[in-house]
Amino acid sequence: MIEEMDLTSFECPEPFMKVVAKLMKIENGELKIRYKDPKCREMLLEAMKLMNCKVLEDSQQDGIFFMHIKKESSSSEKPKKIELTGGC
Repeated sequence: MIEEMDLTSFECPEPFMKVVAKLMKIENGELKIRYKDPKCREMLLEAMKLMNCKVLEDSQQDGIFFMHIKKESSSSEKPKKIELTGGC
């Protein structure tokens, strides 16, 4: 099942924080997000690396950013600390 989040009404860092919080709650799954604030893009991409997520789509159309994320957890992986550093 693919979950979708419309974060277009939020400004950075809220989309970032909501996506990271959602991904921390799930072990395996896919998430499609929409957001407007371009400052969140790099932060989201960095978080996806730290959380071992695959970015299946990263695009923009008419001022709306789209990201499709896939998370697959392995039991041997330890969670990494994610810090909000700059950006917004």
